[in-house]
Amino acid sequence: MDVSKLLAMLAVICALGSVYTGVRMANDLRARGIPANPALVRWMIFKYMAEYRRVTLKETGKVGPLYRACETVSALAALLALGAILAMVLRT
Repeated sequence: MDVSKLLAMLAVICALGSVYTGVRMANDLRARGIPANPALVRWMIFKYMAEYRRVTLKETGKVGPLYRACETVSALAALLALGAILAMVLRT
């Protein structure tokens, strides 16, 4: 298995992790009475992240753990995808 395929697989795993944490954030928002649809996480992830951050900061004074997890996994997915593309381009 070459490096580009490995990086691409890791990027997909991180992207799925991002969706998972986004769904958990949407469910958490719904439990707090804020309208959020877990089925629309793919399209509304940034809105839900901002809303979750605002709500948890207001309630506890700290950002909730799901925000940091989603932010980290999303950034890692983007970096790994970029690395996979660069590995494919530089290989040829």
